[in-house]
Amino acid sequence: MIFWGADIAENTQGLDILGVRALDQRLEADLVNGVTTVSARGRYFSILPWAINTSYVKTLDRHLPFAISQLTTFLTRVEFLIIAASQADHTRKAGGAILGSDVFSEEMKAIAAGQEVPLPESENSRILNTYYNPCKGLGLLVDGKIGSPVPYRLTERGTALWKARQNRLTDPSIMDRLFDGGSLTRDHATCAIDSFSLGSMASGSDEAMLLREAFGTPWRTTQPLQSQLDQRYRRSEETRLWLQSLASNDRASANQLLARNLDACCRREQDNLVSIAWANYEWRRRHHFALELLLSAVCGLLQNIDTGSPKELVQEAKADFLRDPRALSGYWPEAPDAWQRSARNAAASVPADLMAERALPFSPFTEMRASHRLLGAFALVSALEKQTRPFRDFGPGSPVRSTSDLALQLAMTADETPFDKFICTFMERCAIAPHLQVTLRKMSGGQKCSLRFFPDGQRLRLTANQIVAGFSNSRLDNTINILVDIGFFRRGANGELITMEAA
Repeated sequence: MIFWGADIAENTQGLDILGVRALDQRLEADLVNGVTTVSARGRYFSILPWAINTSYVKTLDRHLPFAISQLTTFLTRVEFLIIAASQADHTRKAGGAILGSDVFSEEMKAIAAGQEVPLPESENSRILNTYYNPCKGLGLLVDGKIGSPVPYRLTERGTALWKARQNRLTDPSIMDRLFDGGSLTRDHATCAIDSFSLGSMASGSDEAMLLREAFGTPWRTTQPLQSQLDQRYRRSEETRLWLQSLASNDRASANQLLARNLDACCRREQDNLVSIAWANYEWRRRHHFALELLLSAVCGLLQNIDTGSPKELVQEAKADFLRDPRALSGYWPEAPDAWQRSARNAAASVPADLMAERALPFSPFTEMRASHRLLGAFALVSALEKQTRPFRDFGPGSPVRSTSDLALQLAMTADETPFDKFICTFMERCAIAPHLQVTLRKMSGGQKCSLRFFPDGQRLRLTANQIVAGFSNSRLDNTINILVDIGFFRRGANGELITMEAA
């Protein structure tokens, strides 16, 4: 193993190490109107505008100059109270994705045990960092005016939510405690359940109705932004109706819903625009996984031989594969014969329904030895090329704009080239070159990166970093949680989605 200093040896998680993540994430972002991979609960969308304005009001009441540190400390204390109130909510509706619950876990244990705990002095507001932009996307908050010391402003919608929450505060004195500091007890947390628990917002409350309006109706602005905004809301509404159509008697995860929808589109059982849009997102996400599986195979093969050229890596893969030739038999029965075939015949032998109805993550592939991961990546890309023919836009002659496009193009144009030569090209162009280009570019810009290997002439040398193939987390689970929180849906006895109209 060769280390190129601390930055390269740092295995930073969650980075786009191939430059493919932005593609599928952009496709999904267009369908969920402001929901992100970390904004997962509905009530934060009303609490954040309320908290910002309440801090402003208290500052004015005390005739104090505005200080950003005062605001962010107030927001952190609000976050602290949300955790305590949600913990004290014995209806079991508070659920998960509660910001800061891991950071303040010891304090929450103390409060539950009846102890008095000081409110935090921290200025690191997770609620602001996580929900500010999503709130802007719904027209609840906007940036402060140029030259104003106030960094954030409430819109008409945000102000309506602030008033709705103010009218229902069960303990108005809690605002002074949050602003001035002090301590929090179990009694305070219990008293705050109705106003601050993430699971206590009644679907018929003004707060919930205003949130449904914010998620369902675009606000008014000027052109051309209005047209873009209307389109975003239209897609979001189509997604909600699509979710409603997919509701079944089981608690399907987002990954399961996405797998079912992709399979239905591949079988031509669904052809409406929103189903196709989500199917396009899902197959790109699976491509993302296949390409990271390919990169992990390169790293695993380098680990076997320490250093080598791409051609030597393929030779190692072939030798290593033949030590256990049946490992892929449950997925690609003819995989052992691929080494003696042309690229076209190898691709043709991949089952067209490979992983078709299965939901990500594809853990069996990540647990295989490196040579099997290499062929597994090829098989997944080949199968997706076959499965998505009925609806995908990318075809012969389409411009190649991403590594995902390139991988698809290679699968579509596989010819009589010997498989071992083709897989070397596939590995170089879709894993080795993109990883080096993306990671070295990030390094040159001072960004976080995790370089897995580096070139030394014609050879590659491994760093200490390892890789397990990943994929983009979907915003769909978060979207579902938010729609349940604000009253578009409710959960049935088995966890299934039920529209409030049907309830």
